[in-house]
Amino acid sequence: MPTRWGSVCIVVTPGSGEGRARGVARRLGRLLRRRGSAVTIRAFDNLASLTEWAKTCGPEYSALFCVGGDATLSAAAVLARRHRIPFVPIPNGFGNLFARVFGHSSSPRRAARLLDEGEIRMVDVGVAGDELFLSHKSYGFLDQVQEAVEDGRRQPRDRVRRLLAYYGTAIRAVWSTSLAPLGVEVDGALAADQAVLVTVANVETYRDFLNLTPAASPIDGRFDVFVIPRTSKWGLAWRLLRLKLRLPGRWKGVSLYRGREVVVVSEAGRETLRVVRRALPLLLPPGAIERLKRRQVEVGEDGPLETVA
Repeated sequence: MPTRWGSVCIVVTPGSGEGRARGVARRLGRLLRRRGSAVTIRAFDNLASLTEWAKTCGPEYSALFCVGGDATLSAAAVLARRHRIPFVPIPNGFGNLFARVFGHSSSPRRAARLLDEGEIRMVDVGVAGDELFLSHKSYGFLDQVQEAVEDGRRQPRDRVRRLLAYYGTAIRAVWSTSLAPLGVEVDGALAADQAVLVTVANVETYRDFLNLTPAASPIDGRFDVFVIPRTSKWGLAWRLLRLKLRLPGRWKGVSLYRGREVVVVSEAGRETLRVVRRALPLLLPPGAIERLKRRQVEVGEDGPLETVA
């Protein structure tokens, strides 16, 4: 084992992956020790404690593995970005959007093999205020649905039940939620002043659940920004249903933009989001970047894209 992997840290939030994340971390730890690495497993009960640790921990590790969903990965990635420590995301949550983009597996054995077979590449991250995110940030209707499902500890751990909870909450929310107007600027140009839904994406958003940004890429230095302009609740429901079912004409009545800096203005205030290019060192499966580029070419014509200068 090369000395560069002498000290490895595994970060885990035990509740991820229907409660399986801790077991994945333990199996991974055993495999890495057999390969000669000194392994530290750090378990965090909540994202706040993980984020605080990631902001203050020193550069004592030669690689950082993280077992969890997109929120857990984003919090742990702060440490990897600060000290340029190679980062390995192990998808074990509900969405897993970022890790799946690169073909990372939830298998501990395949994750351990990356120390021998993987390649380190620098990828983009998003920053909203002082918060790092790897996947996306949503505002308006979808953000309210996500908060309702994941409020406190009430969200179902089982994937199927959690998916049903999202659908059920979304159906109820269409009729019960007020559509507060959102202002959106992309690279200094006004994209919408009374939008009802905005998603700012570093990767393909919601994928099979509700694919809003099919061509978003974490290696192109730009966000893809999905916007539903001002409409009625019936109009919002119909647009989302067409996108979910991939019906013909599903991109009518919505807009996609691409840019490096996005400003979203809501009742809560004004938030600036920016891409930090080539900020995170990822330890990737062989050929991951090439496969990602091919996929972007395949889906690049899937929707209307307006680049705002």
